[in-house]
Amino acid sequence: MEQRQTYGASPAFFLDAADYFFAQKQPEIGLQVLSNLAELELENAALLRVLAHRLAQLGSLELAISVFEDVLRLRPEEPQSWRDLALVLAQQKQYARAMELLAHVVMNKWARFDEIEVIALMELNAIIPRARAAGVAAPPVDPRLAKLLDVDVRIVLAWDADLTDIDLHVIEPSGEEAFYGRNRTTIGGLVSRDFTQGYGPEEYLVRRAMKGTYKVQTDFFGSNAQQLTGAVTLQVEIFTNYGRPGEKKQTITVRLTEKKETIDIGEVKL
Repeated sequence: MEQRQTYGASPAFFLDAADYFFAQKQPEIGLQVLSNLAELELENAALLRVLAHRLAQLGSLELAISVFEDVLRLRPEEPQSWRDLALVLAQQKQYARAMELLAHVVMNKWARFDEIEVIALMELNAIIPRARAAGVAAPPVDPRLAKLLDVDVRIVLAWDADLTDIDLHVIEPSGEEAFYGRNRTTIGGLVSRDFTQGYGPEEYLVRRAMKGTYKVQTDFFGSNAQQLTGAVTLQVEIFTNYGRPGEKKQTITVRLTEKKETIDIGEVKL
């Protein structure tokens, strides 16, 4: 509370203070501190997106949905606004709206984020079977696009800051490195398009995976948005058997405080 007298106008202060209380196993206080972000700049979409991602990571999905709705209202021109909300809605089993939002990403062109529709299509096709099992009709998307794209390994990198370049790298069991400069590998690995201006997502896929360890790394080239929120937070989701009944998911969240060429994030063993 003493520090707030000096730093109370800084979003980064509340993010750091909230992280401290979460680390101390005091989530109620952490969430209370985090809620200050919503009061600093009510119409600041970038700040609200940071808040919504934090809430989703903490499992406060209803609150996250409410904030992502505001982000979509403020930034409908950014596909991430539609995708972020859709994925949280899907976790809440609100499949109809989730599919509608993802279908919007799939069926439109996006100026700064060309080919994000390919990633959204994969996520849409993973939701469709769950929606049908719950009695929800499929979304209004071209039937030729409705096909489950299941894979052995799927790794997705996203981050919360605009005007920020972070790259996904995966070291395969063969030792080959998959990244934007080598986006197709000998064993069938595929890396999606490189997004240099913020948010991601960037994705690695391998349909029939080689046995062994897949090491996940990132390159952080810096951010023009750090003056707003301090450290950039990235989130990596690691799926095995993606789109199948035995699907497993691991989520890793990391705050990046400085530019660094290579950052080890995690690994998956098959």
